[in-house]
Amino acid sequence: MVHAAYGDRIASYISANEIHSTLSLGIGHAEVAHRIINQLANGPLERYVIVDGAPQIIKSFCSSLEVIPQGLELIEGWFETFKYPIRFEVIEAGFILEHVDDPRLVLTRLHQFLEPNGRIFIAVPNARSLHRLLGREANLLDDVYALSSSDLALGHKRYFDLTTLSTLVYDSGFKVVKAEGMLLKPFTTGQLESLKLTPAVWVALLKLSADYPDISNAIYLEAIE
Repeated sequence: MVHAAYGDRIASYISANEIHSTLSLGIGHAEVAHRIINQLANGPLERYVIVDGAPQIIKSFCSSLEVIPQGLELIEGWFETFKYPIRFEVIEAGFILEHVDDPRLVLTRLHQFLEPNGRIFIAVPNARSLHRLLGREANLLDDVYALSSSDLALGHKRYFDLTTLSTLVYDSGFKVVKAEGMLLKPFTTGQLESLKLTPAVWVALLKLSADYPDISNAIYLEAIE
């Protein structure tokens, strides 16, 4: 749900602002990529480049597409070293900064790929999500910044909060122009699933979260140079 909401925000921005070129760091679960690809066929987007370091993920993603749309380019490479000859109006780096060894290096490199007046989109899991704060208060979680076995299995190397993420973006030479939350999550995923919430409640939790990035399940930022 969170990845889809993040992808929808970027797709909406591309459509509303007549964006012609976009760069994504990573394929991930492909929720974001599919929404941006839709702008190649049904929107103003003309060039969409995705960089990913895992050839098996690239292959699987290509297999999931009925056809490779014109304007889509997949690059096997590392965020820290890849090269590309042109700049982009939009760069999205959603749910990758918690995975990389040096997130400041990755963000700093993006200056060379961003067009003047371009915009960067960033999203990360939030250490201070309401359910994590509640877990600590209830003595079920010692440290909201500690990585669980599930986090480690997913390749997470750190947790951010709104302050540490905003500071990282500023220290990397960018200015945050929008900060929002994505999904108010009061309990763990298992606990929420047991409540059998209606789709309307999930939509409300997602909608209300925009004003509460400090306690939402994920943090969403837009930044410019």
